[in-house]
Amino acid sequence: MRRFTCLALTMLLGSVPAMASETLGTVLGGGAGGAAGAVIGKELGGDTGALIGAAVGGAAGGSVGADRGNKNEAAIGGAVGALSGAALGKSVGGDNGQLIGAGVGGATGAAIGAKTGDGHDSRGDNHHYHHNKHKKHKKNKKHRHH
Repeated sequence: MRRFTCLALTMLLGSVPAMASETLGTVLGGGAGGAAGAVIGKELGGDTGALIGAAVGGAAGGSVGADRGNKNEAAIGGAVGALSGAALGKSVGGDNGQLIGAGVGGATGAAIGAKTGDGHDSRGDNHHYHHNKHKKHKKNKKHRHH
């Protein structure tokens, strides 16, 4: 158990730079979703169910907690992180390690995914760049000859 605690702390401290720039909702959503999904999946389908539940819970939690425009990236990151964390935690620390790993992995994955999505924010704001810069043409009027 001591070895797992050291591994969990290393994973958590190693992921702090990724989590620092993201909202608390993204981190908490991915972590809580991954852990809750692992618990529900474990009850329904054993170890395989726990892995699937961690992935689904991490995706849902990361997506719900992420800011608008980063939801897809946070969902993918939360799913991959929670699944990886649950699998690694199970091999190192048993059932408790699986839950902790799913939570830490889901939080880290959702934060990294949402941070990756931040680069795409400028794509939606470019429609104001050319606003009012188009030339306005006068309608062609026929000249009257007297």
